[in-house]
Amino acid sequence: MKSQVGIWKNLIKFAFMMKPTVGILFLCKTLIAIYLIQGLVSCANIVPPIGGPKDTIPAYRVYAKPKDSSTQIQPKEIIIAFNEYINVTSIQENLIVSPTLKNTPLVESKLNSIRIRINDSLATNTTYRIQFGNAIKDVNEGNTTTDFSYVFSTGENIDTGRVYGTVNLAETGNIDSTLIVVLQPADNDTAIYKNRPLYYSKISGKGKFSFDFLPYKKFNLFVLPNDYTKRYDDSTKLFAFYNSPIEINKQKDSIRLYAFQAYPKKEKKKPVNKNQLKQNTASLKYTKNLEGNELDILNPLQLSFETPIRLIDSFPILLTDTFNNPLSNYNIKIDSNKPNTVLIDYPWKASTAFHLIVPKNAIKDTLNNTLIKTDTLSFITKASNFYGTCLIRINGYDQFKNPILLLTQDEKIMFKFPIIQNLLNIAQLPPGDYKLKILADENNNGKWDSGSYGYGNVNKQPERVINIQTNLNIKSDWENELNISLNK
Repeated sequence: MKSQVGIWKNLIKFAFMMKPTVGILFLCKTLIAIYLIQGLVSCANIVPPIGGPKDTIPAYRVYAKPKDSSTQIQPKEIIIAFNEYINVTSIQENLIVSPTLKNTPLVESKLNSIRIRINDSLATNTTYRIQFGNAIKDVNEGNTTTDFSYVFSTGENIDTGRVYGTVNLAETGNIDSTLIVVLQPADNDTAIYKNRPLYYSKISGKGKFSFDFLPYKKFNLFVLPNDYTKRYDDSTKLFAFYNSPIEINKQKDSIRLYAFQAYPKKEKKKPVNKNQLKQNTASLKYTKNLEGNELDILNPLQLSFETPIRLIDSFPILLTDTFNNPLSNYNIKIDSNKPNTVLIDYPWKASTAFHLIVPKNAIKDTLNNTLIKTDTLSFITKASNFYGTCLIRINGYDQFKNPILLLTQDEKIMFKFPIIQNLLNIAQLPPGDYKLKILADENNNGKWDSGSYGYGNVNKQPERVINIQTNLNIKSDWENELNISLNK
């Protein structure tokens, strides 16, 4: 500040040394120059505008013609306007009209509005609902107008019936949100095979579904893949059914459905070029389920080949001690689910060394290829302190018939334990994280059984698998404890 005053004093002093007119003119030009420079400097220092919080509010309807929830109308065109500009995306995947129409309505969007053109004749005294799912987003921030719908009736009233519930996969207890729930007339038992559904609803990521604005009638309830037909035309499809027709005005509770495949899909076998196979596999090669040279005592020893194989009885595989003395009570067989795998089972003991002698001609494939030579496989079982123990307290297990606790990893069942009391003591488990499930083993055969439905079949619900939210973490040489509550 003092330096600026000094500069001004010197300028004035310098001006007085000039002629009066020249000095005044000099001061005026100097002032103008300083003013312009200050203006340019202030313009160069741009101050960002002060903005509010990010817009997180999706677009909402401000106008509709005809009005939403109008009655006694049969519109051919519907206009809906929103409070801001919108984008409509993936309309074919999101649009649902209930009850279904023969021809899908044409939906066009422009600026902040949607135009819906209906090309079908509408049924009398019927409530229609047009659902847009997650197709509508605002232009600025892309906020989704979730589950937006428009309702009207060709009759005097808007129907108010509602049905809701959950869908899980019976075999795993998981959720498949690609499935849909459909309603068919209760007086037509073959409609699920022949007709498109009257109503259908998508399943959320949490496994939930709901139908609203339904007439007070009776319907059969099913679950299907959301494919082109929306019918039950293949028993390898995921499918579910409710045991009896539902009456809309009386159904108040949540409905639980469990989807199953009556028959597993058969993979198409690729044609085998025998000449190429013979060239590539003149000698058999295999892998084994050992970690280094250690075997987990809770599983059989496995030899896995590239192609299906068979055992030759005249050249038996031998399990021996380290002096090659044959042992007894071991079992060798081909895995019934994997025809390329040999299983060697034995009551393994921890920290014990073994030899497995596999003669050259003990195993052959379909082209009679054998091992290149006799193999002697040396291995040792894992030490007892590799495993952990677990004490599990289970409350509410008695609500299930013949419950079995399943320990899974990556959706594969690793271990299963029948539950006959609320205290389960597991002496040995390999370390790791396990996801827990309960199998309601209705027929008590120790495995999950699918359901059946349809022509020539007795309609049978599948056995259920229920996911438990608590995971089990096993540590080596550690006493692990877990409390589980299955009460609803």
